[in-house]
Amino acid sequence: MIKNIITLSIAATVAATSLLPNTADACTRMLWNTNNDFVIVGRNEDYFSASAPTLVKTPHGVSRKGSNESNTPTISWTVKYGSVVAYANNRFPMDGMNEKGLTARTLYFNEGDIDQHAATDTSKPVLQADHWVSYILDNFSNIEDAVNALKQLRLTAIHGGYSYVESPKHLSMADASGDSAIIEIQNGELKIFHGKQYTVMTNPPNIQTQMEDAHNRAIDANDGSFPSTWGAEDRFQKAQYWLNNMPNIKPSDGMNAAYGFMYSALGTTAFVPGIPLPEEDKAVGEKILKHTKPEDSYGVATYLQSISDLTNRHYRFKSLLAPADVYLDLNSMDWSAQQKVAVIPRIDRYAQQGLQGNIAEAFTPINEPDIYQQNVIN
Repeated sequence: MIKNIITLSIAATVAATSLLPNTADACTRMLWNTNNDFVIVGRNEDYFSASAPTLVKTPHGVSRKGSNESNTPTISWTVKYGSVVAYANNRFPMDGMNEKGLTARTLYFNEGDIDQHAATDTSKPVLQADHWVSYILDNFSNIEDAVNALKQLRLTAIHGGYSYVESPKHLSMADASGDSAIIEIQNGELKIFHGKQYTVMTNPPNIQTQMEDAHNRAIDANDGSFPSTWGAEDRFQKAQYWLNNMPNIKPSDGMNAAYGFMYSALGTTAFVPGIPLPEEDKAVGEKILKHTKPEDSYGVATYLQSISDLTNRHYRFKSLLAPADVYLDLNSMDWSAQQKVAVIPRIDRYAQQGLQGNIAEAFTPINEPDIYQQNVIN
């Protein structure tokens, strides 16, 4: 069912002077929601490093608010649904899912002057970008409820201090029914695109342009018309092509085959280490790399991939630094309020830590009440 586009006002607190290039900070999200047996979401994270990610398990009962700034009027909540989320730089939740099969992630996006202030309703409480994913996964089990709640908030971007916030973001969500929403800051306004047709998200241009271009461009995998670059528009159209053409999974092969299909499709949009950095990307690269340890960077590459199985509540995670993925079965995890927030530091290095298969036992409780009270890690 196609839903209306909902336009909200937004105040962006990001300081930037130019449009960032697609190749420097790119990602791809694919929602496979046309199979009757499952709904899964795949994601590539393309960056200059893995952004020192921490995998965070958040149980019920944790108290949170929508901003770390003491003078900002914000929203507060208590975690209702447990989740596992990759936090870039130990601070910014960028990819994860909750126990009810709702998933959310942020990717690079910038359109227009991100310092532009729309006619903002300042009576609405603030939800800053480094709390978007956690707010959604902590509180909701479906897209409809999440979208309705976001309409009551004043979303703002953040900027500076660590590598993952050196570029602005947009947000995608999906639930176990296959429903989807994409949220973008467009020329100072926040727009929510809600409906099952929003299956692909990459980077600029905006989602309206991406979908129109994909509709108007006839491509074939064998006649020379297939997209051949790593730009956002080509990646969008490649991802959409595979979602439109992937065959049904044979019952005897099950979900392992579905995961394999998704990783295969994600691979066609991935950045192989060693891809040259264009001259025009050097400025933004320097901004990001100043927060990045040299030993953590192989240049521009797809550092992380994830698959969220919303039907079976499995979260899979694949690092550039590992030959195979690892996973979590959210059905078997203890989300009770008696549990502490727990982490697996530097989840990009799980292979180097000797982790394989189901990694649920590798979580270690933290001393602080919440991950947001720990230090940023670059």
